[in-house]
Amino acid sequence: MSVSIDIENVVKRYGDKTIIDGLSLMVSPGEFFTLLGPSGCGKTTLLRMIIGFNTIEGGEIKINGNVINNIPVNKRNMGMVFQNYAIFPHMSVKENVAFGLKNRGLSKQEIEDKIKEILDIVKIDEYKDRMPDKLSGGQQQRVALARAIVIHPQVLLMDEPLSNLDAKLRVEMRNAIKNIQQQVGITTVYVTHDQEEALAVSDRIAVMHEGKIQQIGTPRQVFERPLNVFVSNFIGVSNILEANIETNGGERNINFDNNYIVKMDNLRDDIKDDLKVLVSVRPHEFIISKNEEGIKGIIKGSMFLGLNTHYFVALEDGKEIEVIQNSDLSDIIPNGTRINLEVKPNKINVFDCNSQKTLIQVGEKHEYAS
Repeated sequence: MSVSIDIENVVKRYGDKTIIDGLSLMVSPGEFFTLLGPSGCGKTTLLRMIIGFNTIEGGEIKINGNVINNIPVNKRNMGMVFQNYAIFPHMSVKENVAFGLKNRGLSKQEIEDKIKEILDIVKIDEYKDRMPDKLSGGQQQRVALARAIVIHPQVLLMDEPLSNLDAKLRVEMRNAIKNIQQQVGITTVYVTHDQEEALAVSDRIAVMHEGKIQQIGTPRQVFERPLNVFVSNFIGVSNILEANIETNGGERNINFDNNYIVKMDNLRDDIKDDLKVLVSVRPHEFIISKNEEGIKGIIKGSMFLGLNTHYFVALEDGKEIEVIQNSDLSDIIPNGTRINLEVKPNKINVFDCNSQKTLIQVGEKHEYAS
């Protein structure tokens, strides 16, 4: 049976320094929940608080409503997969996976049955008698995953489990981890700084910065509708442009510096006229226009990547941006060509220049947590 995790106003201090100050979030039963953020943002600290490696100076962590703050690590019934795998080098694959089961006093036959079952799930049964130094990085990671899951923990915690693998193997293993998690149905908290990895595996993502949660949402929500400039810049590539709001009766428009005006129908009702804003435009949200209207720029370089061509464009104010266009739409535009760029009003994001928070009307499922 899957469990929920409730983190309520938790505080973590090291001496006089507060790393996490009153953070709250909830993980649903069976959910694959990812803590995403740059190095030093507090995501691993929070993970270690859940499993019990770190003390909690304030607030509560609950599993299915039961407070676990003072429960020892070995009594929390959680599995952990570390960045460096942490498998025993002197034990075979089978012996590594059996370690936690032996400590729980299971019979020899029960241990054999559980090992066979989990090695089949993680697809390394054929390597059960090998020593770790005879395994690839991906195979070692599967051993670590099997050892964490075989004890049937209530919660699976994973701390940057793919960071030591090469790019191709990371993609293979992230798909494997997601499939295994869905097959087992275990509540999982996953830590990574890799945005693409988080988007690929997560049911929901909490984006963290300086010990605070900036946004919680599905991968699509945090990518398409970031709630502040930090999330917009951290998730994927964003071009940030300055503009002003123009109101005309019930209409709200964005006026870029060269009087390129874009009508918006999804801005908040309380926005004032002439408000300075930051507009986030993903590279694929630009349209190279055949009209005279638009944001004016000069192509400084291009990169053909098969389905898409990436253009590097210098705007009139000197700012450099990236524009992605479908390669099938036209021939590659030569360097030095002057172009006009339009934006897709229903795709771009608009932020208050001072607060750096979104001015887009967003649904209730988008969350800030503090």
